[in-house]
Amino acid sequence: MSAPARLAGLDALRGIAALLVVGLHTNAVFGGLALFAKGYLGVDFFLILSGYLMARITEPRIAAGLTPQRFILARYKRFWGMVALGSLIGIPYLWIRAGGEWWPFLPALIANFALLPWPVANLLFALNIPAWTIFAELVANGAHVVALRRLSDRGIAALTLLLGGLTVWVAISWGNLDVGARPGHVWAAIPRVFFAYCLGIALWRWRKERALVPLPAPLVLLALPLAIVGSWWSGWQAWHFDIVFVALLCPLVISTATRLTRQTWLGWLSAAISFPLFATHLPILEAVRELGGGKELAVPLAFAVALAIVWWTNRRDARKALAKA
Repeated sequence: MSAPARLAGLDALRGIAALLVVGLHTNAVFGGLALFAKGYLGVDFFLILSGYLMARITEPRIAAGLTPQRFILARYKRFWGMVALGSLIGIPYLWIRAGGEWWPFLPALIANFALLPWPVANLLFALNIPAWTIFAELVANGAHVVALRRLSDRGIAALTLLLGGLTVWVAISWGNLDVGARPGHVWAAIPRVFFAYCLGIALWRWRKERALVPLPAPLVLLALPLAIVGSWWSGWQAWHFDIVFVALLCPLVISTATRLTRQTWLGWLSAAISFPLFATHLPILEAVRELGGGKELAVPLAFAVALAIVWWTNRRDARKALAKA
């Protein structure tokens, strides 16, 4: 079964969410961008979107004969290459985090390159910190094709509500939903990850491509950054902002963005660059800082690397298509 047509609005939102995460990490590495303090919620958006698209695209493929094993292997291979590139850039910084000692540097290097966690310097993926979210998405994808797809609509709704309650507890306990990257709160990340992911599945099952509330296109595309910046400007930094953002704003934006079907080069580029940028930007930021540079150099360099990856990937795919012609 062929995949449904791409949704241009969701493509654009991918890039916007990636920018929020880049802003968060730029502030963490260099400072001066506190308005992106809630940028970690871009991860929750990605997880909701992943659940939504998996329910939309992959569930029919599984029903048509694609085995869960083949899907999981293909998904892992798709994620691994890009994250491994970011990890290569992060090797010197892992050495610094390991205190210049071969233990735990070497096991962390091997595990993180395999997209598996290994605690170093109070981080699960010290080689490339954002890789923890890729690992979490892979786990959620695996749970989806093995078990979640078998649940009825009521079952998914009940599970989502249960996970939502646990996520509220996590947000209250930690003061926010910025959990998952460190061993000390990895268990708190489980409800966070699966609530967002199951919310995406439930959104597809309930609404398909029907908007929850019709909104003008500019507002759909600006809603996420406006909310993040608005939380900083207004001082609304408490845990309940995170819950409102994840449980209400993200589903509203995703469902409404499905109405934006006109593909533009900017939307295509936004979708194409989002994953390379997400997977490689933090090691680049850290490397530039270690070499004495500032964010004025680091951020453009991160974008340049992501664009180079997009160019090379498209060139490689074009060669493959030409070879098969």
